[in-house]
Amino acid sequence: MARTVPVIRRARTRVVLALALAAAGAWVHPPASGAQVPASSKPAIFDDGTWYLRDSLSPGPATSTFRYGRAGDIPIMGDWDGNGTDTVGVVRLTEVLGGDFTYTWHLRNTNSAGPASVTPFGFGEARFVAVDQLGSIPVVGDWNGDGVDTVGIMVYSFDLNGQIRWDLRNANTAGVPDISTHYSRGRDVPVTGDWDGDGDDSIGVVRGETWLLRNIPAGGPADLTFGYGSPSYLELPVPGDWDGDGTYTPAVLRNNPPTDDSGGFESWLFRNSNSSGAATGQFTYGSDAQAVELPIEFVPRLSWR
Repeated sequence: MARTVPVIRRARTRVVLALALAAAGAWVHPPASGAQVPASSKPAIFDDGTWYLRDSLSPGPATSTFRYGRAGDIPIMGDWDGNGTDTVGVVRLTEVLGGDFTYTWHLRNTNSAGPASVTPFGFGEARFVAVDQLGSIPVVGDWNGDGVDTVGIMVYSFDLNGQIRWDLRNANTAGVPDISTHYSRGRDVPVTGDWDGDGDDSIGVVRGETWLLRNIPAGGPADLTFGYGSPSYLELPVPGDWDGDGTYTPAVLRNNPPTDDSGGFESWLFRNSNSSGAATGQFTYGSDAQAVELPIEFVPRLSWR
């Protein structure tokens, strides 16, 4: 989603982003034989506690606007109750005894204002790697393919080039990780999704413009490696199922104009395959009124379906 922790480095630029959270929730599973093909992912914006959802990949205003969470929360979206619809959630940094911090998860089963549908719970180490810089990022996905998205955390090493640890849980409750594994290194940016359309979600990272994706939530070499994005601009990675085929693929968000280092990141450029190449489609959603300022502490843009 995390105060300031990892960095996205852009070639030929001075910009260092202190944290990029690819808060992608909303993982949908392939339909059974004869079932209706699921809808494509759609764009969402989180701005200081207000959500702006749009129901198509096209320019225009939000089709749904409501408040859930507050400024400083980390936005997430996922199918928390297994009904096939992705809804909102926020992750909040919470101080615990001894001066340590944890993440508290507030999940709601409808895209509307109101209280959390799931009793808020703590999960995940809020690691600090420097003064006011966190070294961990909340992630979500359906790790076991049961149709319900659940919580996780990606933890950076104190070593700038050290291994990255992933702690994933198969229930939206407090407890120990069901999966704990190491994948990737350094300050790579996390992304999660169903990269192969098999009905469960897995882990991945973006390193510069290179996407390195695993088809199972476990350590090992990348199953998919490709370049997508431009080294000439500052971009935010947001994966989604943009064509509704059950497979998650990349999108990058740019400012308008793309040479600006802060703004609304309103240009969405998505691709319908996990491979290098030009964008399959592009649309504008959002504005500089929802500006993302440097340093970026989390990516307040998501996909949902």
